[in-house]
Amino acid sequence: MRLSRRSLMAGVAGAALTACAHRADPMRIPAAAARRRIEDLVYSAMVPAAGLVVRQRGEVIFAQAQGLAQGAAGEADPAPFTPDAPMRIASVSKMAVAMTAHRLAAKGALDIDADIRAAFSPPLINPHFPDAPITLRQLLSHTAGLEDPEVYWQPLPGRTETLFTQTMWRTPDWGPPGAGFRYANFGYGLAGAILEQATGDRLDRLTAREVLAPLGLDIGFNWSGVSSRKRRHGATLYSREAEGSWQVQADGPTNLTGSDPAILTEDGARLADYVPGTNGTLFSPQGGLRASLHDMAILARAAAQDPAMTRPVWRFDPAGPNGDDEQLYFETFTPGAQIHEANASPIPGVKLIGHHGEAYGLYSGAFHAPTLDAEIAFAVTGTSVPGMERSPHHPVIVKATEPLWAAAETLLAAL
Repeated sequence: MRLSRRSLMAGVAGAALTACAHRADPMRIPAAAARRRIEDLVYSAMVPAAGLVVRQRGEVIFAQAQGLAQGAAGEADPAPFTPDAPMRIASVSKMAVAMTAHRLAAKGALDIDADIRAAFSPPLINPHFPDAPITLRQLLSHTAGLEDPEVYWQPLPGRTETLFTQTMWRTPDWGPPGAGFRYANFGYGLAGAILEQATGDRLDRLTAREVLAPLGLDIGFNWSGVSSRKRRHGATLYSREAEGSWQVQADGPTNLTGSDPAILTEDGARLADYVPGTNGTLFSPQGGLRASLHDMAILARAAAQDPAMTRPVWRFDPAGPNGDDEQLYFETFTPGAQIHEANASPIPGVKLIGHHGEAYGLYSGAFHAPTLDAEIAFAVTGTSVPGMERSPHHPVIVKATEPLWAAAETLLAAL
């Protein structure tokens, strides 16, 4: 039987009602309001699917998902988006890479403050400050002086160094590496190479061993290690022009029904021949983790419980300036996480520690609220052009995520 879009969403809504039914009366009204916001968002056709999970003290207190995980572009039979559906979560992935680095450092396997320039051939030299050391801590906190090159990934059997250009360095007005902030995805590709060189193992396996498996999560970079059952129920990512139809951007049927990691390869290249450390971009450390809303919330909690992930190394100074805040999108960064202070938070008055994600039509976020001992994790799996417009409420919010932030604010206010 072929289910309609509305019947699929109604079924998921019923599951969400059950998830909240055990809560006391004070949560029922906020939960109902939050559900309605998510339903209205998907019914508006601005996004193919949307969802939100809220946890407190390790307990799920709200889980709602609406829309289609697959089939929005007619590429597959319609399948419902659920809080358990894994998807490419974009830059939220960076927290898993950073936690891996910190755990390896705690074991003495590497020094995140060591100079890593000579780990590459040719060496990683900032032409504006050729004598200045560059460290893993700087890469993780976006303070290494890098700018993203036009392309910051390399297919197998290519090497990381092939991506080096003279234009990948920020102009020297913020000082040497370590002094100024510029968000750079490529820094995590370099970090991936450093982690692999330090251990002799692939990044996908490292993150699984050090972080993901200990948390009990069936997730992985570029689908590596994810069970076939969970992978089949994954979410495709889409985008759409204002008047057009949804178009697949990532994880179409081939990826979701596959069994091998989804990596870029040149003809004849085999993953079995890959030498760890030679291509840190191979498993997309900047954004390639496949995880569900529930998984994201657990990851955010784990990150916030790691002191190395919560100590700021950069705060925006408008009088300086000391970095690119991207119109107040960034204000405080640690080696692996973004902090929204309570007085500048997308949820007013609530400090948040975690990470945002934006790629291939997806907008996502996973954050811990320390004063409430709570987490929020949200995502839309595609966005129309109007949905990408920045919201007046906060620089990190777009029109497509406004209802999710509003729903999260309503729920946290009731805790």
